Amino acid sequence: MTEQHFQTPPLPPQAPAFSPAGTQPTTSVGTTEAAVASPATEPVVERGTDDFATKFKLPKTIYKTKAMLGILAGAVVVGLLLGALFFGGSGKQAPATNGLGGIIWNPDIMEPLQRCGMVPESYPCVVYIVNHSRNDRLAEYFFDEASHLTGRQKFMVQIANKQYANMRIPRGHIAQISIPQLQ
Repeated sequence: MTEQHFQTPPLPPQAPAFSPAGTQPTTSVGTTEAAVASPATEPVVERGTDDFATKFKLPKTIYKTKAMLGILAGAVVVGLLLGALFFGGSGKQAPATNGLGGIIWNPDIMEPLQRCGMVPESYPCVVYIVNHSRNDRLAEYFFDEASHLTGRQKFMVQIANKQYANMRIPRGHIAQISIPQLQ
């Protein structure tokens, strides 16, 4: 390697400073400071005939911040109302469920029966028993409990629920068991 000292390259010549129209530059040759325009010499931008306030014959106070915020808030409210009107959801309501849900309906019940306990003991009625076990059960599984609750014999309950005896009652669902009239 050679023993030469590193030298920095020379600086380029300074570009002339430009000033806004109508003002004189205050720089002298050889200085690096740019001309600073005073607030009195800044050009005043007048609103011409092409701004929206004059086109729509609005007052010049519309350019103030509070007026612009009011216009913006009004536009947002109108936009929300139009959005709700056009895209506010469907006209269909969700179907309302009346009464108890999860009942496995009994095809052996041809006419509406009242619940047992709401009618005299000798009248036909219906009893609801929930499947509280972890497994699905056949409706026949609940006939013994229904006979104990109502005082009817088990074979009478089986005769009144022939089709329903082989229906599967899922866990957590309710069995609807017809209780025949006491003779």
